Amino acid sequence: MKRISLLTAILLFFQLNLSFSEGYGYNTFAQINKDRESLNYQESSSAFDLIKNDLKVSLSDGLRLAKAPLHFNSDDWLSFGAVLGGTALAFTIDSDIRSMALRSHRSALDNVARVGKTYGEIYTGSLISGVVYVGGLVSGDGEVRKTGRMLFETLAFAGIVTSVAKSVLGRSRPYTNEGAFRYRGFQFKTETTSLPSGHVTVAFAVSSVLASRIDNLYASLGLYGLAGLTVFQRIYDDKHWLSDTILAASIGTFIGRTIVKYDEKGGNGNFGVVLFPWLTPSGSGLGLQIGI
Repeated sequence: MKRISLLTAILLFFQLNLSFSEGYGYNTFAQINKDRESLNYQESSSAFDLIKNDLKVSLSDGLRLAKAPLHFNSDDWLSFGAVLGGTALAFTIDSDIRSMALRSHRSALDNVARVGKTYGEIYTGSLISGVVYVGGLVSGDGEVRKTGRMLFETLAFAGIVTSVAKSVLGRSRPYTNEGAFRYRGFQFKTETTSLPSGHVTVAFAVSSVLASRIDNLYASLGLYGLAGLTVFQRIYDDKHWLSDTILAASIGTFIGRTIVKYDEKGGNGNFGVVLFPWLTPSGSGLGLQIGI
């Protein structure tokens, strides 16, 4: 079983490795090369080198994730269809589930809901990621540090997907009393960005990565149970429809488990970014070429 340490926060940035060459047109090349960690990389590198390498890996994972649908097999598309089908099916009972939740309020459940809300907050996910990452960095445990990196990646990538979906769909939240099928499209206000749930995305992003890395049945049950409390809280407090939480849980889990698999399978080649100025009699400019 892989060990998970505890300590505090980290920040994400991207490192460009610049290499300069002279020639016709004064070309300048900026090349980013992805370097996966070797077994002894933790011992032979400084903390700064490790952070730089992790940021390169994060950028590479983001590019791979963006291309993932292009490489879906039949099982992947079947899973994707099941998520969409489950979400669509939930639409038909969203109103009934909301009514049931509103009738079930009591003090004991209020306390349970507070736990779920806290677990789904972005600051909670960020704190857990930072504690794990810095813990691995300080202790010299490369596996723990990688787990922290995966947590940060999953929160970032799943957050982007969820945020874009929220704004594009523009679904009204339950407490607006506009019904389960009110969509405006391209919205940014809280009350009109219901689908999918951001809190649930965070909860399942964290739980899926930790469960995959710890790889223990009881730990997985506990972690996904915590994420389930977030689902309960979002519906119980009238913040989201059931279907909002189903789609969000799927996004967080898929991205989390995919990021972990990327590390297990290793790299799939280098990617590069070439930055070059150009000069002609009619003008000048700056070119950017990305190879993926």
